[in-house]
Amino acid sequence: MFFRFVRLVVPSKKSNGKPAPKPLRARHAGRSDPKAKPGTRLQEVLRSAANIFFAKGFHATSLYYYIKSKEDLLFQLLLAGIEDGDAYIAQHIDLEGGPVQQLERAIRAQIDYIIQNKVPFGLFLHEFDSLSGKRQHKVIAVMSRYNNRFVDLVKRGQEQGKLIEGEPWLIVNGILGMCNWLYRWYDTDHVSDPEQVKQVFLNMLLNGIRKS
Repeated sequence: MFFRFVRLVVPSKKSNGKPAPKPLRARHAGRSDPKAKPGTRLQEVLRSAANIFFAKGFHATSLYYYIKSKEDLLFQLLLAGIEDGDAYIAQHIDLEGGPVQQLERAIRAQIDYIIQNKVPFGLFLHEFDSLSGKRQHKVIAVMSRYNNRFVDLVKRGQEQGKLIEGEPWLIVNGILGMCNWLYRWYDTDHVSDPEQVKQVFLNMLLNGIRKS
């Protein structure tokens, strides 16, 4: 494994009298343990890199590393993020329920996942275009599977006459676009209860696409 040692370096800027902003803290980020197993060290490296990439941007962050390239690190972060998100959505959809009920659970899961993973989710949205073609295609393959879970539910709802007509992928883009922006504005200082967010969003989204 090429993740042997990583030192993240943020380029220095001229002082303007104000302290530099601190990188965002990843969820469940713990203290570094020199006796940690290799897998744990890798997770710590990825969490640290996600914080700095998210706070400073991919292109503004330089690395001193024993890694093939900085883009390899970003690729690992984005691929892990979209795979985790896809698995989370799949886990929370009950295949025995009706499509509208399944779609509701999928939207709830999407909101929960974003709130719980604001840093890696925001990094994905910000830095996906920084990947080269081959790496983008690998991430897109997982992202397509992710999106298609929602598209299939909308199609089934339309076939049963329970959802409005329209291109399913367009409806899904509207749903996910509304949910995805949570990573920018959700703050527990102002909205402490995720259930409040889910209820408001579900009322707007499902009432907007459900047939009378």
